[in-house]
Amino acid sequence: MAKVTYHKSHTLITLDGKEFNFATQLYQIGVYGIVNNDPSLQSSFQPQQIKKMERDLMKDKKEGKIKDFILGIPITVTDDSGFWVKIY
Repeated sequence: MAKVTYHKSHTLITLDGKEFNFATQLYQIGVYGIVNNDPSLQSSFQPQQIKKMERDLMKDKKEGKIKDFILGIPITVTDDSGFWVKIY
């Protein structure tokens, strides 16, 4: 049983000041994610993919490749018999 903590929302600010917001919603089969509420920029993810994205973007922030990366509220989930559920 896997246990993963990621964040429900993210804000990325590029070096030229452009802001991108990424919001997620947990479902039993994975995580739905959308950028800037744009239907053309939506997809499904596994929690591990979002966690890796967070690590990579935090590294980019530290290295000065992006201006800022802000994490929203954390959520911890587990893969319970093939379905993702939130751990309270």
